[in-house]
Amino acid sequence: MRVAGVLLILSALALGIYGIDRSLWTDEAWVANSVMSSSLSGMFYYPSWLQTTPPLFLLLTRGVVDIFGPSGVAFRIVPLALELAAVACMAVASSRLMSFPFAFVATALMAFHPTAIEYSRTCKQYSGEMAASTAILLCTALYLRDPVRRRFWWLVGAFIVALPLAWSSVFLLPGVAIAVFARGGFRRAGSLVLISGGVLTVLYLVLIRQNLSPDLRAFWIESAQRLSPGLLAVVILCLIAGVRFLWTREWMQFVALLPCLLLAAADALHWYPVSQRTRLFVVPCFLLIAAMTAQDLFDWLTRRRLTPRLVASVAWLIVIAIGANAAWKQVRNHENQPIEDFADAIPYLRQHVAPSDLLLVHASVIEGFRLYNEMEGWHERAIYGETGWPCCRRGSATTQGASSEKAVGEDLRRMIPAGFSGRIWLFYSGRQTHWTWAGLDEGRLWRSLLSNRGCTPGDHRDLINLTITEMHCFMTR
Repeated sequence: MRVAGVLLILSALALGIYGIDRSLWTDEAWVANSVMSSSLSGMFYYPSWLQTTPPLFLLLTRGVVDIFGPSGVAFRIVPLALELAAVACMAVASSRLMSFPFAFVATALMAFHPTAIEYSRTCKQYSGEMAASTAILLCTALYLRDPVRRRFWWLVGAFIVALPLAWSSVFLLPGVAIAVFARGGFRRAGSLVLISGGVLTVLYLVLIRQNLSPDLRAFWIESAQRLSPGLLAVVILCLIAGVRFLWTREWMQFVALLPCLLLAAADALHWYPVSQRTRLFVVPCFLLIAAMTAQDLFDWLTRRRLTPRLVASVAWLIVIAIGANAAWKQVRNHENQPIEDFADAIPYLRQHVAPSDLLLVHASVIEGFRLYNEMEGWHERAIYGETGWPCCRRGSATTQGASSEKAVGEDLRRMIPAGFSGRIWLFYSGRQTHWTWAGLDEGRLWRSLLSNRGCTPGDHRDLINLTITEMHCFMTR
């Protein structure tokens, strides 16, 4: 498994590097801006947005950026490193729980998971959530195999590190605590719960509580993924695995199973959102359950009549097919292209905006503008819009569908000085999903309102999900 594990790590590295230098988009930009805050307080309690990123992820990213300087690659080194750590832990954990072919396939399915690949090169915490889960699963597997004192404290240490790296680690705590109780007694289980609970309490009081709002909860509920046939099949498989646990009493299956069931329940109760990225932390749990179940079924059907070499050869073919398909999808879908091309937009504005011009930056692109304005060393004094914000701005309600023509018109009059004549540059989002959420295409409305005042359009530049429009105005008020 060592050679296979190394190959999977190298494959994950190659897929993560593909597109790692692409422009950061809005969701990444506000994380990057908070990392570049002048103080740790400004990073943990970012003034502009609710800080939902765990503190350890922020600290690690801040350290890397301090060493290498701010760049798209520097902001993504930590997510990529955490993805590789997740693959390594999964390889070791699965090899302790099942035979090589099933461990190899399970690890490959995680390494080549499209969402895992995407967030290995995205400045967000979700690859860290997967790394935290796999580290906990590995430490738990080692402890349950040999429940000695040293391995117990390694397990406790895994939770101490995982909780500030990934809030989702709390989903694994109940299952691990019950398994520890079954193998190590009440004292060890109680110590694990008390220490982990203490860490979580401190994190809640110091960081989490100050970064929550009803708007954020409403946004999570609205954006959560509905139960699809595929997710329903996953839930059914987990229930079958639960019945199987009652028969086998294999505690590692229980540890991997319970987070999946808890996440499904939390989503049904609107306590925790389930989307492709927020459920990444249970992917290793589910794959372990599926692989262990598949191995037992395979052994029962074949009665071990097939030679280990033949089964291993089939596993290699399966993994090669999965990896080739994952690589082909990355190329076919142009995953190396940015979601929003701030890296090209800001240099273009820097080249064309004159000191006498007005530059109006819509709320939908403020964070990306600020980030690349700073990295480019431009320091242009733009005028920021106050309507059509994405969720979730600190201290301000940003509800879905709240945009109105009246509010946009009043905000535009605020930004343009009375009697201004000259060029006005408009910089705004081109992502239709944002305008659908806001309830109105405010970029188009900006152009329309200025045209009604006698402004004539000039250069119009459509970049990837970003738009720059030049307007020539005479006495706009």
